[in-house]
Amino acid sequence: MKFLLASLLVFFSNISFAIVDGHLIEDKSFRQSVALAFKSDPFDHRAEIYCSATLIGPRVVATAAHCFRSGAHAFKVSLQDFMKETWIYFGETHQERDLPMITPQFKAVRVELHPLTGAISSDVALIELSGDIDLVKWGINPAPLLIPTHEHKGLDLFHVGYGQIVNGGVKGAKSFMNLPFRELNGYNGLGVGQPRTAGPSACHGDSGGSAYLRDRDGQMKFVGIEYSISNHPCGMSATYFVPVTAKIIEWMKTFNRPLFL
Repeated sequence: MKFLLASLLVFFSNISFAIVDGHLIEDKSFRQSVALAFKSDPFDHRAEIYCSATLIGPRVVATAAHCFRSGAHAFKVSLQDFMKETWIYFGETHQERDLPMITPQFKAVRVELHPLTGAISSDVALIELSGDIDLVKWGINPAPLLIPTHEHKGLDLFHVGYGQIVNGGVKGAKSFMNLPFRELNGYNGLGVGQPRTAGPSACHGDSGGSAYLRDRDGQMKFVGIEYSISNHPCGMSATYFVPVTAKIIEWMKTFNRPLFL
């Protein structure tokens, strides 16, 4: 199995599926969607992709809080040490030969986790970079925050992440899927897809990834953070997101850094 997965990664450019049953990103689209990577050796130039995220301000990245808690446990380090050695990777990965290992470009200088409340809104974290990102240099088209409503149901939701393309595979393939926005409530949050039904879905490594809707003005807007898939194998799962809400935006503003609004 390990040999098969390695072979798949060598020939990434020929693979037509991603996320699971999605599409690899090869054209510099969705550049505001980024990967989180951990340096187990702070002196190494390489880091391991573990989750996905979104640039939501000139120097602010949003992701899922559980990425840090679960990541620290998986790498067997303290939460504080894990946060200190989290790095941000911008760009595509279809030509990378050693996934999930990549060379990240920016280091996290501050991480703030949303206070635990028991609600899905708790699964949000903000990361501050050391300086503003040059949007032109990196080819980033900002996606302003949008609060999704029931009026948006039926529109295509675009999900971008750096997760596995097959169950048990290797993290790090930057890819997207698009499905109709199906569900919005206080229990599941924002949902797409159906459990026990074959079709595109997020997989491990897509946690914290971006959810976008094309608004009525034609602009792509950021509407949520991937936090869960239904309790079924990737590719047979519904995918759920913490939706952007007025309260979450209010909390994000306490980070005291400009946001794309």
